[in-house]
Formats: sequence, C-alpha cells, structure tokens
Amino acid sequence: MQSFGFNRFGDPTVFENIIQPTPELTPIRVLIDVVGFALNPYDAALRRGEHVQDRPLPFPIVPGTDVVGTIRAVGEQVTDYQVGDVVLGHSNLNAYAEQVAISHNKIAKVPTGTPLSAVVGLPSVGITAYNLLIVKLQLQSNQSVLIEGATGGVGSLLVQIAKAIGAHVIGVASASHRNAVIQLGVDQFISTTDLASSDVTADIVINAVNGGRDQEQGLAHVAENGRYVSLNNLPTTTRDITMLAFQPEKGFRDRPALAYLLDLYTHQQLQLPIAAKFPFTVAGVRAGHQLLEQRHQPGKIIIMQ
Repeated sequence: MQSFGFNRFGDPTVFENIIQPTPELTPIRVLIDVVGFALNPYDAALRRGEHVQDRPLPFPIVPGTDVVGTIRAVGEQVTDYQVGDVVLGHSNLNAYAEQVAISHNKIAKVPTGTPLSAVVGLPSVGITAYNLLIVKLQLQSNQSVLIEGATGGVGSLLVQIAKAIGAHVIGVASASHRNAVIQLGVDQFISTTDLASSDVTADIVINAVNGGRDQEQGLAHVAENGRYVSLNNLPTTTRDITMLAFQPEKGFRDRPALAYLLDLYTHQQLQLPIAAKFPFTVAGVRAGHQLLEQRHQPGKIIIMQ
C-alpha cells in the first residue's frame, strides 16, 4: 500500500512515497479505500517536528486525519456499516495513504450524490465547531455570538452551525474577506480593524483566530453575564466574565458530529470552500504543504484521487 509520509522533520520536500502493509483490521474498525484527504495546520506542525515532545512518533510518520473513501472490509463486531459504503472519517493519523483503518465510531455515511471533495475537509474543523457550540456551550437560538476569525477553518464552521441553530451571528475578519464572511450567512460583519471602535456586544464571544491574536480586543465585546471562549490560551482581564479555553474532551464523540455536519451540508446549510485541490501523489502532497505554509485564500487544501 502506498502512503505519503516522512522519515525526518523539515519543509514539504521531506515527503516521500512510503510502501506500508495494509492497515490492521481490528474487530471495531473498517478498512477504507481512500478517495481523498484534507490537509490541516496540525499536519504541517507535525512535519516540522513541533510535536516531538507531546506526541513522540516513530518514523516513518504518515500524517492525516480528514479522509473520505469507500469501505473495503469491516471488522467482525461492525454491524452498522458494510462493504461499499462511502464514508467520511476522522482518523487519529495515517490518512495520507491509499488505505486507512478507522473505528466505526469515527465515521459517517456520506449521503448519495454528495461531492466527496466538498466534504472531505469537514472532520477536524467541523468536529471542533460542533463540540464547542452544541456540546459544550449548548448555544440557543435566542443568543448572540461574535466570532473572530470567521473565515478560518473552525471559524467558518462556527458561523454556519450557529446560524443553523438560529442564533444571531456577528462575523469578524479582515476587510478583504468581507464578501466571504457574508456568504457564510452572518447577520453582521465587522472588520478586524473596526472591531475596537465598535460598541457591539454578544452573549458569547469566540476567538477562533489562528494563533489567538487580538484576544484582548474581543473581551470588550462580551455582554453582561456573557461568556468568552478561545481556541487558544486565555488572555488576562479584570472583567468579571466566564472564560473558557476550549480543548477536546473524552466525552466528545466524532460520529454524531460527522452525521450532523453532513446533514447540514445536505440541507444546504453548510459549505466549506476549497482553497486548492492537488493530485493524489507525493508531488501533490508537497505542493499542498507548500501552500499550507502560506497565507492562502479561505478554504481547505485537499488531495483527491
């Protein structure tokens, strides 16, 4: 089986073709013939060696968490999926490959007629957005939410899920991304530079900016008795407000999140723009990672057969 990985840390050129055995099919896993996978910033950090302390892995390392494909085989305890099902999956690793084995609890069936390239990038960003808004915050339709970084991977999903719930959504991003944010369905757009002078407030303010920039700026827009959430470290403040640094929890489940996201897509309540699509080759992976290192247009970078 061909996979795309690396035997040393470095820039995108470290990726090479790596031949590996067929992934092990345990009783609760399914074996997927991969049609495509999406790239995430974590993949690039892994490639650069930034997680060598918190997640030591033996070489060769094959990254990848977001994957779509067709089930080739099912484990003996799997009764809810069958060979031939087209599924969207959230792998722990190893998705940059022709085949990947994933627990049946971390996949969902893709509705017939759904373009696979349109949903392959949903798992990592979508599961985060789902667990934050629906599981952790339990956002209600009568609430307002201000989202900084509204065109980012997680931010754009937060906007659309919040709108699907019926909340009043304020999207914050650079002025050049105004049209992109409006197309996501926000009730109000505020540019990053105009936020400081705005008097708008929201029940929930979420900083989904990559790297957590402008943390203090968002604090000023939390309504009385509101909550401030960051996907990064929390800023310091003298305000008496509830603050949350959002992190994955053991109680979170991938399967309901994936099913929810696919249902929203089917009902035209969710879109995930594609920044670039590259071929299913080592050259395609290298090119994708080169783009991942740059400030590219909003959307996911995907690799498709």
